[in-house]
Amino acid sequence: MIPNGVHARRFSAIGLFDCAAESTAFDTLLTGAAPDRVDARRRRGLRATCASCFLILMLSVCCYASDVLLIRSTETASPEQRQLELATQFYGVNLKVITAGDRNYGSPLRAVRENTTLGVAIQADALASINQDKLLGALRGRSTPLLILGVTPETRSNLLSAWSSGAAVGAQPLESPLPLHYVVGRVAGITQQLTDLEIPFPGNNTVYFSLTGGGTAQEIISVRNDRKFVPVFIEADLHGQKVFLLSRTHLAGSNAVAAATDTIETAFAEIAPMMMFIKYAAGERGWHTLHHYANLTIDDPWLREPYGDLSYQSLLTEMEKHDFHTTIAFIPWNYDRSEAETVSLFRNHADRFSICVHGDNHDHKEFEDLASKPLNAQMTALQQSLARMEKFHALTGIPYDNVFVFPHSIGTESILEELKTYNFLATVNSSNVPMDRVRPPGTPLFALRPVTLSFADFPSISRYPATMQNPNGFLGINEFLDNPLFFYTHHDFFASGIDAFDGMADRVNKLEPDTQWRGLGDIVKHLYLVRLRDDFNYDVLTFSNSFDLDNTSEHSLTFNIQKQESGSPAIASVSVNGQDYPVELREGYLAIRVSVPARGIRSVVIQYKNDLVLASISTSKDSLRVDLLREVSDFRDITLSKYRLGRALTDYYYKGYDDKHGTTARLLILACGGIILVLFVVGGSWGLWATAKRKKAAAVTPDILRNAKIAGVAQQK
Repeated sequence: MIPNGVHARRFSAIGLFDCAAESTAFDTLLTGAAPDRVDARRRRGLRATCASCFLILMLSVCCYASDVLLIRSTETASPEQRQLELATQFYGVNLKVITAGDRNYGSPLRAVRENTTLGVAIQADALASINQDKLLGALRGRSTPLLILGVTPETRSNLLSAWSSGAAVGAQPLESPLPLHYVVGRVAGITQQLTDLEIPFPGNNTVYFSLTGGGTAQEIISVRNDRKFVPVFIEADLHGQKVFLLSRTHLAGSNAVAAATDTIETAFAEIAPMMMFIKYAAGERGWHTLHHYANLTIDDPWLREPYGDLSYQSLLTEMEKHDFHTTIAFIPWNYDRSEAETVSLFRNHADRFSICVHGDNHDHKEFEDLASKPLNAQMTALQQSLARMEKFHALTGIPYDNVFVFPHSIGTESILEELKTYNFLATVNSSNVPMDRVRPPGTPLFALRPVTLSFADFPSISRYPATMQNPNGFLGINEFLDNPLFFYTHHDFFASGIDAFDGMADRVNKLEPDTQWRGLGDIVKHLYLVRLRDDFNYDVLTFSNSFDLDNTSEHSLTFNIQKQESGSPAIASVSVNGQDYPVELREGYLAIRVSVPARGIRSVVIQYKNDLVLASISTSKDSLRVDLLREVSDFRDITLSKYRLGRALTDYYYKGYDDKHGTTARLLILACGGIILVLFVVGGSWGLWATAKRKKAAAVTPDILRNAKIAGVAQQK
């Protein structure tokens, strides 16, 4: 059974230390309890927090231990230790802590030599107590990297020089009234997709290294102000041992972990050097993905050519040239409106086009807060969306991904529970936190993954606008962390040209050539993390109820799968390649062991019990309000988008969209303004046609007209 917590174990330290002083080892305990089996609609805030804690535990728990060893001088945890704890949690390895001065001779040396030890970190203020020769001897012949962390101006220069092979001779403070920036260098094996990246530094002060002019240190990360670049994270070679040195990135009085971590850029910047070191040290024994994935989703269009500024045929040409895939977030109300030629295009190019579910009627925020729209009404809409998509599939032969994109904004946690009950794979939106919930407190790693199971144990995934400015930091960090990239837009994104997304696709493919562009459903089915075990099989942490296990090796492997699962709703069945399969549900997780042959794939599907009978659900369009709304929306996208004034009217409509009381009025203004615009265009066109016709007649009978005019003038005289 997987334990409920992860302990930083107690070790003695004499044998590595020249002087021994009595002290006790530091114990770190991350506890977590299985969520209580409570009613699905009660105590959701507590459950979200428990789910987040559980996920962190699952990320760091090891059946087969993989450890990073931290040696420190006192029992007080430093800022660097907290950062190291977060990085080891993220990559699923244990952090063992040794306090300098423990007397049980030999234990630390054995810990360093253990096969489970992936890396060793030493606090800079503990260097004076460490016998360098003995430590290097314990590491000799291994590929275990060494990290010296928390270097400050008080660190003795002779020690710093000795541990950096003469490359660093001191450390200096840097304070700046202007914003600082991290600048990542190019060091093989460690900078990877972060190479040459520049991201905001979390603060306006730091400590940097003074390097010798002829030193061999490689600068991994520097900090830039308006005048200079200074190194804060370096690599040196010490008698054949790879040594990394990290200065204290925040001076006394600042708290690195307490800073805002709302975005992936700010969250990563807080612990960037630690994340780079742990990923390098852990390798395959840390959580990672087998491939990199990306997707572009276009919301709203139905299958007609063109749809506003979007031409499917032209987009296909761009996708083939620049190697990307497009998912259409399809409004189920449009299930019976598809044009035959566009249907054929999708069916013949399933590698480039796919479909997912986008609401039901898309009548504004149809999945909103429960006070505005009761849960039963939202469940009815959800059921109808599935029935309509099945009709769409029957009519067109085009499959659809059971991935739900909410219209305008994500719904409540209650509707996420229903998505899970009806066996959707995931929901993908601009926010992964339901509208009636907040981000779980005390989770600094939350922003580092686009997917969370914190709400209803259902995969909620963040996506990002294709129009984002300066995406280099966002792209580089996500690729470094093995995160899939989800972009989204609307048809008007292509008003400037059908090649509007080419540049973004090219950046992604250049940054990570292994990127596979797929439909949302395919990506969600590969949304899991793996790590190598001591027995050369793999642990798997999966997020979705349906996933495809890929064995990319040349021999059979066993995958030990863990999935966060509360037991609500009840599981109806679990199958592997269509065959029922035994599983265990215990203490908040589902455990499955699956063998996969060499170069093989096994599809695992978890089905939940529900009362859905699609044949009994009406797909009719019997609401005049919805019909009018959809027709006006088509008029807006397909007709008004052709004209500058029409686009201005559309912008006016969306600027006031969040004003619930003004939505109907703005819709009427949009419709009336559009009609006036069309009448003006039609009238103008008719006027031009009539004028041209008169001019043509004048060109044919010039003499008659001229003589008649002369005769008229003569009569007047």
